[in-house]
Amino acid sequence: MNKGSAKVAATEVAKVKIFGERNTGTRAVITMLRMAEGVRPVSPKDPMPDLDELTGRIEATLTGFRKMVYRDAIRDIRDGRLGGISSWKHAAPKIDHSYVSKGASVLFLVRDPYSWIASLYRNPYHARAPEFESLNAFIRFPWVTLARDNVAPILPSPMDLWNTKLRAYREFARVAPVPSAIIQFENFVLTPVLALSTALEALGIEAENLFEIEASTKGLEEDRFARQAHYREEAWKRQVSLQDAELINGLVDWEVAESFGYQQRSPEEFS
Repeated sequence: MNKGSAKVAATEVAKVKIFGERNTGTRAVITMLRMAEGVRPVSPKDPMPDLDELTGRIEATLTGFRKMVYRDAIRDIRDGRLGGISSWKHAAPKIDHSYVSKGASVLFLVRDPYSWIASLYRNPYHARAPEFESLNAFIRFPWVTLARDNVAPILPSPMDLWNTKLRAYREFARVAPVPSAIIQFENFVLTPVLALSTALEALGIEAENLFEIEASTKGLEEDRFARQAHYREEAWKRQVSLQDAELINGLVDWEVAESFGYQQRSPEEFS
């Protein structure tokens, strides 16, 4: 995959924008970059007094699902005003002048489609549909997106989040006038410092004091050794049935998947 041909001008602190779908390690990568020296993740927070005041009213008045709906609506407005390099980390990136003006590089985080959809089923961040009793039913039901996803308002399947975002990453890397690189979630989980430092080196960035985060950035109780063993042994495959795998195989854009290093698997691999 083309990772970009232009190199950003050398600066004292390199800037990196992170994009990745839900459950691809974006929070962990951003945390590691914030702790490192010589590099910073790009996450501008321009003041918006009108939205800040509205947020305060919502937080003081609403609870539960209603609060979530209002929070997301306000966040969509905020991200819509910012755009470009200030887009949501889970967005399909859109190219504008802001990347060059900030002198930033871009890191795309991707994940095996079978593992990713199983993870989204377990942790369906921003889902607007009811809970489903099976992964198969979850995959078959349309997914309502957020405006800040920068994709169609509704997708035929949550699997289309994966397809659409990776198509956008590949197109960005092909035409954007800034360098970009890829981190596969599977490599990052097993060797986070090596995976991140290798990607940064591909961008011409030398970061110092990159440290592995031992605790889960999502507050999970499992330690890093258990987490690494889970992915090293592909234990997640037990959550995907043969029928699920057949359905996934028919929905994934395998031409795009292969450009990110992912191959179609035989359904017989799964339980």
